[in-house]
Amino acid sequence: MATSDPLVREAKRQRSDAEDGEEEDKWVDGLLRYRFRDGITLFSDPMGVLARGTGSSMWASGEVLCDYLAERPELCRDASCLELGSGLGAAGLTAARLGARLVVMTDVAKQLPLLQRNLATNSPGSDTVHVRELDWTNEVHRQGLESWKRSWTMIFGSDIGYEPQLFEALRLTLLAQCSEATVIYLALADRQEEDEPDVQDFIRAVQGSFECQVVHQRQIEPHQSVTKVVRMRMLAAPGEA
Repeated sequence: MATSDPLVREAKRQRSDAEDGEEEDKWVDGLLRYRFRDGITLFSDPMGVLARGTGSSMWASGEVLCDYLAERPELCRDASCLELGSGLGAAGLTAARLGARLVVMTDVAKQLPLLQRNLATNSPGSDTVHVRELDWTNEVHRQGLESWKRSWTMIFGSDIGYEPQLFEALRLTLLAQCSEATVIYLALADRQEEDEPDVQDFIRAVQGSFECQVVHQRQIEPHQSVTKVVRMRMLAAPGEA
């Protein structure tokens, strides 16, 4: 019986193309392996072998964030970086290639096997890049990462502002992990559908705790939402300004 799932259909089409030599991508252990950039090889999981959900593939906002960092290598050089909602880990691996001294890629438990696979592929045995579980809704997780907490030079993430019910959990996670010296870069899809949040919705949700500025925007494909990169800094507590 033919499947009605468009992701599965597309995955099978790409697999067929790869087997025919029409694509550089290659299927390995049920995962789609492809060259991303700067020597980084990524595994995505459109068939749901190791992970299911939004974190199993690359989204446009992730590409925009990686490009933004690559065009500004000074942001990553000798930096300590926390990536939230890492998915495939593309941005974290990009930061490491650009000279970060520490990168911790985080996501919820169900995404970690795929994230670990990409870490092992690109930085086996690395002392620089690490993978950790971080569920924003879990206060223990938010307050975790004790070895590095509040020491981050930069926190970044892509397309992690699409669920309004998680805005508060994300705000609390950022507050728990950053210091006033930390710079945050979030690449967010500026969705225009009536029932979808846009970038201003997210900014309004966090502006009591963070100064926010849109510093870059790009639309990769005409049918996709514009991605906006929001730079954020934690506001000083009353009496500390």
